[in-house]
Amino acid sequence: MKDSSTAGNAVAIIAIVIVIALLGGFIYWYQSQQATPDTLPTPVPVQAPAPVQPAPTPEPVIEPEPIIETPEPEPVDPVTPEPVPEPEIAEPEIELPPLNESDAFVSEQIAPESSDELTALIVPDEVVRKTVRAAISIANNRLVNQYRPVLSPLPTLGVTQISGGPDAEYELTEANYRRYDKHIALMESIEPAALARIFTTLEPMFDEAYAEQGLEGKFRPVLLNAIDNMLATPEVTKTLTLKRPAVMYKYTDPELEALSDPQKLMLRIGPENRAKVKAYLEKFETELTAP
Repeated sequence: MKDSSTAGNAVAIIAIVIVIALLGGFIYWYQSQQATPDTLPTPVPVQAPAPVQPAPTPEPVIEPEPIIETPEPEPVDPVTPEPVPEPEIAEPEIELPPLNESDAFVSEQIAPESSDELTALIVPDEVVRKTVRAAISIANNRLVNQYRPVLSPLPTLGVTQISGGPDAEYELTEANYRRYDKHIALMESIEPAALARIFTTLEPMFDEAYAEQGLEGKFRPVLLNAIDNMLATPEVTKTLTLKRPAVMYKYTDPELEALSDPQKLMLRIGPENRAKVKAYLEKFETELTAP
């Protein structure tokens, strides 16, 4: 296992839904009558009867007209007009530059999503083409060093020797895992949904770069295949030991050494970083495959 800059390939893939009231009234009535007793006549000369004074005519009783209360109309709930939806304003289509002039444009898309210190890890030279080549390699279970869209972590691979002799063994150190801190921070500084939007915006350029490789079809399935290969990295809980029969380090466990180069890289970045990368890739893949 050579301490190459292949970690950049993995990071590139990663960096790549608020009363009714009634009134009433009363009517009052009044009436009275009077009677006079009869007397016997006395035999006296008949005299003309005294004129009978007519009984006074009682004044008519004027009944008050009834007061008819008109009930107030029942309150009617005001009719709330249906909200008129605002017309959807279509986002203006982004005019993509030619592939040969795409580096500055890609930087403009990524810069608002991350800090200058972290975006400085991206190699500003044919970013789209290198990302496509890196993804093709990972989809084919390979790593190609010259297709590095991001800078390599420094310093070199960190190991400590745990046994001597011709079959000396080594362990990866905690300092080795910390080499990837900035790359993991770059990944996490760009939300998976934002990265998916950036990819979708730039997708025609990725497809063009993919076609340049003499391959048919679209680039997105290749990217998804690369992600699946990374996610398929097995979880290893035991201490990882290495040997160095020649220039490159190899895992002493034959099963681990038989893994693909991208998966061996995922082991090399350490369990904590690997968990972060897998979680991110799962979210990013979900965004890319959402209807």
